Amino acid sequence: MTAQRRRILIVMCLALATVVSAVSSLNVALPDMARDTGATPTQLQWVVDAYALVFAGLLLFAGALGDRVGRRRVLLGGLGIFGVGALAATTVDDPGALIAVRGVMGLGAALIMPTTLSIITSTFPPGERDRASTSSSPRPPCSAPCASSRREKTVSRRRSTSAGRCSRRLPSSRSSGPSSKDLSEAGPTR
Repeated sequence: MTAQRRRILIVMCLALATVVSAVSSLNVALPDMARDTGATPTQLQWVVDAYALVFAGLLLFAGALGDRVGRRRVLLGGLGIFGVGALAATTVDDPGALIAVRGVMGLGAALIMPTTLSIITSTFPPGERDRASTSSSPRPPCSAPCASSRREKTVSRRRSTSAGRCSRRLPSSRSSGPSSKDLSEAGPTR
């Protein structure tokens, strides 16, 4: 694996970790959030579900958008939307506003998730793709390569750049046309 591909993989792992950690960190914070905002149990449920609902509802659309306008553009847009939503969530003390902000974060997450996997698929050749995108253990898909990269003894200063600087090196790819498996052409299912 080349150094550039390793940097791309690290950026993709950080992006995926952001999406995943938004769910688990919220579950830990729910008791304090209920106390601080005065949210009812129903409102707390919506705070949790708004993220998942918007995320799941827009996931396929976001993947198609990345194919059409460019994966890097959609990924960076998703990271920006997610970051603004996360920042706004720290200033909100109304349960209704928090539900809306979590929906915005779900939109950002929906833009991030499919583009990271698509960038990995388009960046790595078939021989390295499996290693880059999966792991045989129950860890998240990219955790092993990221962890092994951190453990390397000979990491240079250039290699330890921020995710923002690495994102400029991401390939800006897009599909040249509609997929051959376009749903409108698929025909009836059984």
